[in-house]
Amino acid sequence: MIARVSALALLALFAADSVAGIIENPATPPGGQKTVTLTETWRAGGDDDDVFFGSVQRVISGADGKVLVLDNQQAHVQVYSADGQWLQTLGREGEGPGEVRDPSDTFYVPDGRLVMAQEGPGKLVYLNSDGTPGGQTQYQPVGQSSAFVVLVGGRTAPSGMLLTGIRFNQSGPEAHQTFFLSGCDPEGAEETVYLEKTYTVNYADFRLDEAAMDFVWMGRMDIDPDGRVYVAPGRDIYAVKVHAPDGSLLREFGRPVSAPKRTAEETTIATKVQEAIGANYGVPLRGVTVEDKEPVIQAMWVRPNGEVWVRTPANERPEGAFALLDVFDADGRFTHQLALEMPGDPGRDGLHLMADGRIAVVIGGLDAWFSQQGVEMSSEDSPVLEVICYEAI
Repeated sequence: MIARVSALALLALFAADSVAGIIENPATPPGGQKTVTLTETWRAGGDDDDVFFGSVQRVISGADGKVLVLDNQQAHVQVYSADGQWLQTLGREGEGPGEVRDPSDTFYVPDGRLVMAQEGPGKLVYLNSDGTPGGQTQYQPVGQSSAFVVLVGGRTAPSGMLLTGIRFNQSGPEAHQTFFLSGCDPEGAEETVYLEKTYTVNYADFRLDEAAMDFVWMGRMDIDPDGRVYVAPGRDIYAVKVHAPDGSLLREFGRPVSAPKRTAEETTIATKVQEAIGANYGVPLRGVTVEDKEPVIQAMWVRPNGEVWVRTPANERPEGAFALLDVFDADGRFTHQLALEMPGDPGRDGLHLMADGRIAVVIGGLDAWFSQQGVEMSSEDSPVLEVICYEAI
């Protein structure tokens, strides 16, 4: 049984930003549930392909129907035509022009250059459409000094880019971390801060807390073609906030529902994720704390027609469906739910909704990421990483 958020809790939530338009939605959509069976167009990787993927972080669409697959383990982007023909490899591992180490994301800037965001030390590496180096720069926060920056992800914005990451400042044994989501110009200079959160760790007694580490990161943020930024900042509250490009709050919408208790497997995965994150700090991890529930919003996407699709563990998937998504119209009204019918393991395969409406599934995505982090999940053989592209819906 899914717990419902009380009316009093919702009132408190919606009253937080009285200047914004608050869209109140029912727990169930008036349009009911719709099912779409996705049509596969092509696949890459797997046992029988010449291309081998290490760990796929992002799948995005490009010009002329191209599909770009970021392999962050191999530090390059594989480019495919609309019908799945391999075209070229962009970028490579290294420190020179057009080279990157541990890229966390890839996206375009308005002039058509492709950006590969290096995780840490954070930098932005640009590639021209022919694969030649297009320069590099760094994220430049306004009025902030930082010894170290980690870039977690980014999105294309009409005036530049949307970046999320962590600024580190050291004070004795303590690392003061500022998680940020910021709008930047095409060269990485910060213009608007949409969201910030601080979290301090003590290296002398290094522990990680899942709730304290929670942020919108890549899954709970998106941007529409007009530059409006969508964020789901609350881990345990189903609420999406929409900001104008200047940061002002335009509206907020959601629905009254909460996440169910985690299964034993989900708790194990959450623990392993925190341990994998802790391994990047370079000091012994003495313990982690995880929550007994998944985030109520796991992911959200602004679709080409203005709809917002939200993935939540509160939804019970129909048999044969990979995901059951909540669909909100461009005004934030909960209209219906959409069951995406296709093969795969929803708990371990990655779901990527591209800007042109197509969908990609990365088979074995979670297992590959754990393997890259040196984390063993099970004794079973992990699937060979494979990217499956489906038609737009």
